[in-house]
Order: sequence, then structure tokens, then C-alpha cells
Amino acid sequence: MHQCALSALAHAVGGTLHGTDVRINGLAVDSRAVRPGDLFVALAGTRDDGVRYVADAARRGAAAVMARDPVAGLRTLVVPDPRHALGPVAAAFHGYPARDLRLVGITGTLGKTSTSLLLEAALAAGGVAAGAIGSLGVRQGSPDSHGAARTARLTTPDAPAIHAALARFVESGVSMAVLEVTSHGILQERVAGLELALGIFTNLVPDEHLEYHPTAEHYVQTKLGFLDLLEAGAPLVFDNANTRVAARAGARGVPVALDGAEDAPVRVRAVQHHLNGVSFVLHVTRELRGAGRLLLAPAELPLALPLLGRHQLANAALAATAALLLGVGTEAIAAAFETPPPLRRRMEVVWGGSPLVIDDTVGNPRSLRAVFDSVQRLGRRGTRVTFGIRGGRGPAINRQLAATLAEQMGRLGAGAPARLVVTASEDGTGAANRVRDDERAAVLETLDRTGVSYAFEPTLEGAVRRTLEGCRPEELVLLLGAQGMDGAAELVRRTLAAASSP
Repeated sequence: MHQCALSALAHAVGGTLHGTDVRINGLAVDSRAVRPGDLFVALAGTRDDGVRYVADAARRGAAAVMARDPVAGLRTLVVPDPRHALGPVAAAFHGYPARDLRLVGITGTLGKTSTSLLLEAALAAGGVAAGAIGSLGVRQGSPDSHGAARTARLTTPDAPAIHAALARFVESGVSMAVLEVTSHGILQERVAGLELALGIFTNLVPDEHLEYHPTAEHYVQTKLGFLDLLEAGAPLVFDNANTRVAARAGARGVPVALDGAEDAPVRVRAVQHHLNGVSFVLHVTRELRGAGRLLLAPAELPLALPLLGRHQLANAALAATAALLLGVGTEAIAAAFETPPPLRRRMEVVWGGSPLVIDDTVGNPRSLRAVFDSVQRLGRRGTRVTFGIRGGRGPAINRQLAATLAEQMGRLGAGAPARLVVTASEDGTGAANRVRDDERAAVLETLDRTGVSYAFEPTLEGAVRRTLEGCRPEELVLLLGAQGMDGAAELVRRTLAAASSP
């Protein structure tokens, strides 16, 4: 069991120790997770204050508490702001593991997980031992080695979980860690104190997470705070079209032009979309230098990716550029992309027979349009859509999604039969993602105003069954939506397998 003196943690953060010294066995920010000997950190949240739970933490065996003020009868590490001190305390408790790793951070509104998986695959092909922390949990080794994963509730977990994972990486001989960084993780200082050797900024959609951020500009500025995590001279790979990032990146920026812009140092060209995926050439047009050193030499890298969708093309281009900057050879990158790890619910083909069924976790209008733009190239005769209302994010984003969905369904209906089934997934969501009345009304009322034809099914099972009724082999079925649609693919597989069995 790892231990650390409370006095050493106080010294690390410049705090004041009230009471006698003690060996700390672990860190906890939730009183329900406290184990005997832990330091309980009383954080002030958006809805609650951890000080209210000190007594509960003490009953569960907390050896001490970190708080703004001394707590009577309990050893207290007093700091001005426990949230600000949590990262440094976690780093000190675990022996500063980040110092022994090269850290790669990935942020952006969309594509963090896909880009991370593609980069991990390239690193593994290049012989680089890497770990990853993100929406799929904590992983080591090959990105498709699911047995090595530890699940995580948050894409960017709290600081104690991050530093504990980094410590396990170091103990296992890992030399690099890839970390998905969310706006919540930045604003709540979960990644404070970490220094990135390389950053990737996938894209920036201002109207995301407005259930948490007070304004779109607040969200944008929070995301741009990601650049403050980069160590001196560290490159930032980003989409050339992202002007807000370009303005902040300056000389450290490595823009990748997905639209073929001639002046970009890295360009995507010779793009070909087909039924089995996409192929393209990544062209490093000139020598790139930063902090007095060569970052990237001119090169041409032909890549073939067995994944559908232009958004996956964008993720692959950014991941490949980052891999080159990290020293991975072109042959290793090409080999990794030929057989990438499964990207669950990212233009995932969940039934490749008749009909063709594709599953995607669309979360905002941009990703929804990207899916429809991509499937238009597949040449199917007729399209059926099961769309899950997004729960827990408010009516505004749902109105935007519904308006975009109506627009795209109208385009489909002009050329081939199209059917839309909308669901609240009442049988497929937990409390955090349950669809509220105002969220359901936002979608249905918007669809009603546009005049698009649709059917509403409260449950996911009912929606899938209704979507597949009378489905013809030549049709395309799209399963679209965030967490509430997570179980749709399995329902489809079960239904179609039963229908096709003799």
C-alpha cells in the first residue's frame, strides 16, 4: 500500500498542518469513497460543499481532511483553495509520476476519443509503450486490449485518479501517456500542474455544454485554456480551419489543412471515400521547427483507413501528424491505420449485411451533418433513422439537433424513401442522462414545426423494433444519438440475427 506523510503533502502545497502528523493511505474527494487512513479533500462544488461531508468521511476512517479552515477534532491540512491544491497534492502523494512520462493531451468538442485511439494504435505500431486516460477509461498497451482497461465515470477524471493512473503507467514501464482533456477537466482544475509535451486540438463548436458553461464564449475560453498546459516549445496540432485556436497557438502551432489549403504546412489531399472507408495522402509540405529544433521534415504519407465518415478522416489526419511529431515512422503509422482499433459508436458498422446498419453517437448539429454527408456516398436505396433525444443537456441543444435532423431527413426524402423514429430511451438511460419533459418537447415541437414525418416511441426497444419493421435489404439504417442510444446496436443485432436464422 502506498503511503505518504501528511506533513510532506502540506509542504508540497504550502499548506498549514493543524494536528499531529500521520501517514496517509489515499486521497478521496467523495466521502462515500473514503477508506481508513485516507485524506478527505473537502471541495466546494457547483451545488454542494464538501465540508458538509467531513463527519461522514471521519466515520469511514479518514485520517485527515484538507479544507479551507481547521476542522475540530480532526487533523486538517489547511489551504486557501482545496480544489486548486488537489492536483499538487495528488502529484506529491504519488511521487510526481508525470515527471517520468511524456504527456500528450487531446481536447476539442468532437473526436477526442477517436483521435486518441488512432494515435495509440500508431504509437503501439511504432514500438512506443503508452497508456491512455479518457472516455474509455484507463488503458495500457494496445488500444484494443480491453482487458487492460479500468472504466472511468468521467472522460477527464479527478486529479487523484489521473495521478494514480500515471503512477501505474510508470511502474509498468510505460514511457508516454495520452490524456483526453474536457472543458470540465480544465475548469475544475483536474489537469492543473500537468505539462504536455504535445497537444492536439480537434475542433471547437461554441454551443456545446451550455448546460454547464454560462455562455458559448465561456466554453470557448475554457477550452482555449488547454494551451496553457503545453510545456515550453511543445507543438500543438490542430485543424487549420480553427481560427480561434490558430490565433492563440502562434509559432507552436502545427495546422493541418483538411480542405486542401495550399499555405498550410500539413495538408490532406487525394481524398477518396468508398464503401470500405477512406484513403488520403498526408503531405508535410515544408520543414517545421520549434524551440530551435526540427519538429517535422517534409514527407508524404499515403494512408488507408477502414472507417467511414469525413470526421474520421479529420481525426486520422490529426493523429497521424501527432504520431510523426512523436517520432513514429511512416510505415508504422500506415500499418496501424490499416487495422485500427474498433471505434465504438463512431460511424460504426454494427450490421454489415442486408440492411446496412451504422451507429454514431452524434451530440451536436455539426456531427449530425457529418454523418449524413458521409452516408450519402454509400448509394443505399432508402434510409431509416432511429434518433435518441439527448438527455441531461437541456432543450437548447435538442432544438438545434432536431432542426438539423429535419433538414437532413428532408434531403434524404427528396431522393429515396426515408423513415424517422424518435425515442426518449426510457428503458436505456440512467438518472444523469434521462430525458426531461422540456428536452423531449424541444425535439418533437421542432420536428412538428418543420413538417417532417416521424414516429415517437418512448422506449429504445420500441423504437428499434419500429425502425426495422418491413426494412428492405437495400436500405440503410442509422442509429443516432448520445448516451440513450448506447444499447441500440445490440437490440438491432439481436433482432436481425433472429430474423435471418432459419
